[in-house]
Order: sequence, then structure tokens, then C-alpha cells
Amino acid sequence: MRTGRPPLEWGTHGEITTRTVASGYVRASARVRLWDGELQRMTATASTASDARAFLQHRIAERLRFSELDAWRYLTPDDPFDELAHMWLGDLQWDSDVSGSTHARCERIVRTQLQPAFGKFKIRELTAERIEQRLASQRVQSEKVVASSRGVIELLLDFAVGEGVIRSNPMVVSEDDAALSHLGDLDTHREIVRGRIELLRGDQRREMRGADD
Repeated sequence: MRTGRPPLEWGTHGEITTRTVASGYVRASARVRLWDGELQRMTATASTASDARAFLQHRIAERLRFSELDAWRYLTPDDPFDELAHMWLGDLQWDSDVSGSTHARCERIVRTQLQPAFGKFKIRELTAERIEQRLASQRVQSEKVVASSRGVIELLLDFAVGEGVIRSNPMVVSEDDAALSHLGDLDTHREIVRGRIELLRGDQRREMRGADD
């Protein structure tokens, strides 16, 4: 009797298989068990079988890395900016007060404006000076581009503070900051994140008092 394939452990992938598709390209595919238990089939296409396998292995490694973040929600200051952005966009997607169009716009700003500028940095390396230098380089596009980049990275860094990754936001946001007026319905999301920051600071104050007793 034919037996089924053995179940994949979480955070692993099955055998990578290849087949030739249209125009002579080769497509590699494999099953992947994400860290939340979900089973997915992933593919990658290249001009040769070895390249398709290598491309798929790279895609699987990236998918599992972000899946682990989704499952455990844990970041450190030494993690790259891309992982912070991924977690923030995921958080934003689950915020029922933020529309799909606002999420899509923020995702586009992250992908086209922030990742090219900050993707090589670790979270702890996102200083105000570095951020301002790279925002200044975007002024050749327009002031509107700079304003949208600034608004999103301020929200990203507030999120990092609320998650306990960094102690404070290097881009100090004033109460009358108008950046959100360019970014849609994000006021409620910002208040939620600031609530997390206050809870975190309250926990830290209690820990300090406990240490002094």
C-alpha cells in the first residue's frame, strides 16, 4: 500500500523538485511548513535547474525567517531594518481602524523609499542623523516624498519602542506633527502604539522600584 509523505516539522521544507516550463525555463518547487504550522508550496523559476534550486532555497530561507518573526514577535536591536518593517506592516494589517488602501500605501513607501535607504542598517543604527541624511537625499524627488518617508519611519520607530526593541524614538514626534495627514487613517494606530509604549515604561518603572526594595 502506498504511504503518504511524512509530515514536515515546523520551520522546515520538503524535497525540492524541478521541471521545465514554457520558454525552456526551469521551475523549482517544494512544500514549506511555516513556524505557525501553516503548510505552503513555494516555487522559483530560473534558466537552469541549479539556479532555480538556489533561488528557491533563498526564498524559503527568507520566508521562514519572517514566519518565525510572525510566530514569536521577537526583535532585537541587532536585527535588520527590513525585519522591523515586516513586523510593523503585519501589525498595521491587523489594525481594524486602518484601511486596506492605507496599508498598501505604507507598504509601497517602505518598499520604494525606506528599504533602499535604510535596508542595510540594523535597528540600533537608525540614528536621527542617519535618517535625516537619507531623507535629505530624497528631496531631489519632492518634499512630498520626504514627508511620507518621515511619517512612516516615525511610526516604525514608535513601533520599535512599543515592542521594547529600542528605548526611545530618535525622531522625536511633536504633538502638532502633521505628517499623518499625508498617510491616511493612521491616528488610531499611532495611539495604540503609544499605549504600548506607556505600558512598557510602566513595567520598567515597576521593575526598577522592585530592584530598589
